[in-house]
Amino acid sequence: MTDDRWEIAWSHQVEGRVGALACLGEDSLIAAGSVVRRLNADGDFVWRREFSFDVYRLEHDGTNVAVLAGTAFFLLDLSTGELIGEGRAVAGGFRDVVRRPGGGWLLSDRGDHIHLFNRRGRGIRRLRPGSLQKMIGWLDREILLAQDDDGCLRALRLGGDDAQRRIETTRWSWVSRLHSGRVLVQHVDGSLQEGVPNPFGWDRIDRIPGDGLVPLDAAWTGEGWWALDVAGDLIRLPPEDNFERRPAGDLLASNLGDRMLTATRDGLVRMWIGPHLVSRRRLLFEEISSGEIRRLDWEQRQVIFEAARDAEDAGMLSRAIELYESLGRAEDIRRLISQREGADV
Repeated sequence: MTDDRWEIAWSHQVEGRVGALACLGEDSLIAAGSVVRRLNADGDFVWRREFSFDVYRLEHDGTNVAVLAGTAFFLLDLSTGELIGEGRAVAGGFRDVVRRPGGGWLLSDRGDHIHLFNRRGRGIRRLRPGSLQKMIGWLDREILLAQDDDGCLRALRLGGDDAQRRIETTRWSWVSRLHSGRVLVQHVDGSLQEGVPNPFGWDRIDRIPGDGLVPLDAAWTGEGWWALDVAGDLIRLPPEDNFERRPAGDLLASNLGDRMLTATRDGLVRMWIGPHLVSRRRLLFEEISSGEIRRLDWEQRQVIFEAARDAEDAGMLSRAIELYESLGRAEDIRRLISQREGADV
């Protein structure tokens, strides 16, 4: 087994057709049929909330989760699953939802409007930029990158005069979400490319080697992009020679670091963990199976402590928390958990 291999930490077969997934740090959110569930890092159920119609979109801001079901938009408290407010509906329903920098939500309907809400789900105003296929992500606090019905990328300035412009004339057959300033796009000729967009075009755009990959979805992790193709396989990008296809399903999400969540439409949900978590779990299992408790001498503890501080300085809070846990440093663990929750707001 290679050291860079991702493995399945847990899996569940849930009832109902899976409509949406989201990662919340080490936890996960799963919408199956009309039910939204939160699961913890071990795959145990934390809470459930049922709606009148099937759920097809989930988006969280670290405190609340936006839910699209039927023709309406709802907010749930992430800690308890309790409903916040009574929801908001539009004729024909909403198509997409993204959180807004600084707090709040932006939703596109199935017509030609987008709707701005505050962080508690109260409507602020409605704009009419034209019909959008997908809201891709924020180029800054006011400029949203979106894909229009023609497949072209648009920069929408949501503030001041609410101006918009096409950043280029290319029509893309598929576009990922924007992560770490990067986006994946597929040309109508089938070529897959990664680019760094700006409001007027591209800072750079490069072709990804390999032909024949048709992505359904993509996720960013600490080691780069992973794609889910139409065959339901999970593939690291760029594909290596003789790369291994990992059967995964139809939906994909990540915590942007060391965990990915996949699901088949008929309810098989899997949590994938990155190589350093795989190694840590393997060591733990070896300790349990041997019945021995590993005692760290001072030098070993110092190395682990320095690694934890380096991970904290690099913003890898989940990794830092794991290292502090191995040292039994409860105060540092509580401090980082509080810091992570504050950063997600």
